[in-house]
Amino acid sequence: MAYILSSYLDFIVNVSSPANAGNFSFTERITVKYAGAAAMYFVSKNLKKKYNITDERAALYEAVETWVDALNGREFLGGSKPNLADLAVFGVLRPIRNLRSGRDMVEQTRIGDWYKRMENAVGESSRMKA
Repeated sequence: MAYILSSYLDFIVNVSSPANAGNFSFTERITVKYAGAAAMYFVSKNLKKKYNITDERAALYEAVETWVDALNGREFLGGSKPNLADLAVFGVLRPIRNLRSGRDMVEQTRIGDWYKRMENAVGESSRMKA
């Protein structure tokens, strides 16, 4: 996720949901929101430098298109059922799916059909709701 968030505001927006969930006090929520966003921002900058990424979205779209190419017309990389590679990629993409960058990813690449098949195969998230 660190690649696809390009501004501090993106980080604040994306840390807000976890910060508002749970039994945090007002002070804890504010601390998590802003300190977490700052930490994510600096980690992202380091990752982008390490992997020579100048355009986060282009890098995401390229990686997603590489994945779709690897499917080679199959429903899943595992064939008719997802394999561990399918689950690993889905596990990386699922948390960003409802963020602006995840919605853009589905609209701007060919990943949407595979993603829907994975959602059907894996089912609802089992995370605890606050």
